Amino acid sequence: MLPPLLLTVSLSGPQLIAITGILGGVSLTAVIIIFGLKSSLRRQELWHETARVALEKGQPLPPAPEPLGAEASPPTPSNDVRTGLILIACGVGIFLFLGNLLGRAFGFAGAIPGLMGVALLLHGLLSRNSQAGGRAPADRS
Repeated sequence: MLPPLLLTVSLSGPQLIAITGILGGVSLTAVIIIFGLKSSLRRQELWHETARVALEKGQPLPPAPEPLGAEASPPTPSNDVRTGLILIACGVGIFLFLGNLLGRAFGFAGAIPGLMGVALLLHGLLSRNSQAGGRAPADRS
């Protein structure tokens, strides 16, 4: 008799492909994040070296590099609507993929991003309506 921790699992071809795709995607994402962080750290180190040399020679400081994400636009209702629609589409895709691959019960994992998308979509639409309703009417005198 096998111990309870050593269960045998038989996986078919499509299941192995799905697992490989998921693990490959997660690995690729981790590698991209690591190299992005290293690049950012290197850019900051180079700026600090330049600033140190400038201060030693009595020169003005060079402009500091922008932090990552500083150039991003502030959140707006249209961004919320767009993000909500993307998350709803991802949830439907996950539902269809996992539902066909592993069974309908696993497909409901797509409800997580789908419901987050619904919440963002509602927030964006309500924010858009409240901003439009909160404006003062133009004075025509």
